[in-house]
Amino acid sequence: MKVSKRARTIILWCVAAGLLLGMVITFTPTLGLNLAGDEATRGTVQLTVNGVEIREAEVLRMQQGTLFSAVSEGPVAKQLQRLLVDELIRQEVLRQAAAPMRVSNGEVRDAVNEFREARGLAGRRNDTAYVSLLRSAGYTDQTFREALRDDLKRQKWVDSVVADVTVSDAEVEGYYLSHRSDYQSEERVRAREIVVADRETAEELRAQVQDGASFAELAAEHSLELADRQGAVGAQEGQTEPRPVGRAAFPTAVANAVFALRGAGLTDVIEAPDGFYLVQVLEYLPAQTRPLDEVRDQVAEDALEAKKQGVLEAEVERLREAAVVEFPETSTLSFENEAVATVGDTEITEVELDRATYSNSMIQQALSPDTAELIVQIFRPSIKQQLINTELAYQGAATLGPEFVGTHAGIAQAALDYVARDVEVTEEQVRQYYETNIDTFTVSAEATVREVEFADGESAQEFRAAVLDGADAAATAEELGGTVIDHGRVRPGDLEEEIDTVLFGTEAFEPLPNGESEVSDVLVIDRPVEEEGEAGSEADDGAEDAAAGDDAAAGDDAAAGDDAAAGEDAAAEGDAAAANDAAEGDAAAPEVPRTVERYVVLVAERTPERVRPLEDVRAQVESAVRAENRQKAQDEWLASLRDQIEVHEFVILDVDEAAEELPFTVPTPEPEADDGDEAPSAEEPAEGQAE
Repeated sequence: MKVSKRARTIILWCVAAGLLLGMVITFTPTLGLNLAGDEATRGTVQLTVNGVEIREAEVLRMQQGTLFSAVSEGPVAKQLQRLLVDELIRQEVLRQAAAPMRVSNGEVRDAVNEFREARGLAGRRNDTAYVSLLRSAGYTDQTFREALRDDLKRQKWVDSVVADVTVSDAEVEGYYLSHRSDYQSEERVRAREIVVADRETAEELRAQVQDGASFAELAAEHSLELADRQGAVGAQEGQTEPRPVGRAAFPTAVANAVFALRGAGLTDVIEAPDGFYLVQVLEYLPAQTRPLDEVRDQVAEDALEAKKQGVLEAEVERLREAAVVEFPETSTLSFENEAVATVGDTEITEVELDRATYSNSMIQQALSPDTAELIVQIFRPSIKQQLINTELAYQGAATLGPEFVGTHAGIAQAALDYVARDVEVTEEQVRQYYETNIDTFTVSAEATVREVEFADGESAQEFRAAVLDGADAAATAEELGGTVIDHGRVRPGDLEEEIDTVLFGTEAFEPLPNGESEVSDVLVIDRPVEEEGEAGSEADDGAEDAAAGDDAAAGDDAAAGDDAAAGEDAAAEGDAAAANDAAEGDAAAPEVPRTVERYVVLVAERTPERVRPLEDVRAQVESAVRAENRQKAQDEWLASLRDQIEVHEFVILDVDEAAEELPFTVPTPEPEADDGDEAPSAEEPAEGQAE
């Protein structure tokens, strides 16, 4: 057993996370707690496994800060607690099985040293940093070494369980037949490329190709790579015809774009470290299944690993079933595990459904009190059906002929893949799929656009007439006081609605001489304007008008008699009230943004929407149809198994009352003396010291 392989597992398990039979549980500092201390610290006994006590502290260590504490009441909380108990039992039976394995101090020391090297903490000069790292994770050097020793024991136990496992020729052949997609040749393309130093040149060349220019001639004239071969990828010196190449022939970003076409076509301009690429794919060559004789050694290795996983899974299940589990009267835990379905003579239990539900990474990420009801009502019934289908496929695998190896779920999937291995694709299906999904194979319209904006229509019309006569657009716009906005290459929806509609929804353009560009009609577009200065000016004008009115009123009041003055005072009070009401009404009314008309002319090179021909995307269509046919074949096989194997489903009614949270906490241990992160003491041996 190689230390390096062990240590990689140890690093992941001890520092990043705990691996609990396939369920990822977030690491918490309590993992470093020394649970071998006094009973007061560990709390009361919650359950025993083969006579070994598991106390409150161990339960909380598993629960706190993990998946199991995400929901504290209702059916989901009950399911999580049941799964928590099952995990505690499984961990304990594994610990007991691995306990007899011998691990020397030297093996632990080697594992510690490799861990330190992997973290850049090798050597005595890094002792302080090493201890600080462990302390941040809740460990001392001693407890960390104990954890490593336990993990090494588990690994030795695993090795002992699968040490004598071998595979037969029949098992190798069965594995190949059910995993043929794993042994395919690389997908390849025949293509030409143009590589230039700037995006603008690349975009111009792309537009020329779309207008019918020869890609090979443009590559010979402009490309920084393979110009002497007319851009032919894979061609030898002196040749100009492309040869089939795989992804490695292109930079990663370029390869992604090239192979995403899944057929003949032209990529967008792609930026790579050595320039801007434009690739024309002439032919797409899909992956092909390699013959067994060519890949037999690899298949045998994969089949052996799958069989070992199956043997290990079966042994863990045997230990779990044989475990004697008891719950003291004082325990707050229980384990009720009813059947949710039977397939033939095999039961699918609640805890199996719990495990399948909460080991789903999407459900783990979304799990919260707010999503609990959704999980119970929608996801859980669907997952139960998946478990039933898996069990049907597992039982049906024995009737198919090949000898399948692997875990329970692995054999089920292998059987499903086997029954769908030889599905055929007809030309009628290909054409029907292509026509039904024509939008998938439609290349969006696009355009390279410059927008020129003027404050008046006369200047806009003058600009349009000038460029139609051959004048330079940029120079003419500057001369006439226009504002030029270069949008570059755009697609429908990229620009504001008015411009987008004209650009892609109308033919309001005329071609310009000596080029591929077109010029639009003059567009009148309302644009918002800044109102701060204008609003201030209007306010000043209003104030002056009001002042003039007040002066006039004052003169009138002076000339009038006393009786008239009294009446006018009353009228003034009424006018003031009306004015206040009007002001309040104005304040409540929403402000209407002011706009001003602007006159816009577009100068653009437009490429209309086009549909990729079937022959260009045939490989992609055939792959999609084959996937549909495979799914249909699998569904039909499962349906036939239901006719042969009895399936019964049961409804488990969860108690509609809140599940209580665990009513205990771990007593806080006495704090260790702070030594200022000094190097390990005698109780915490440094690297290389004897334990």
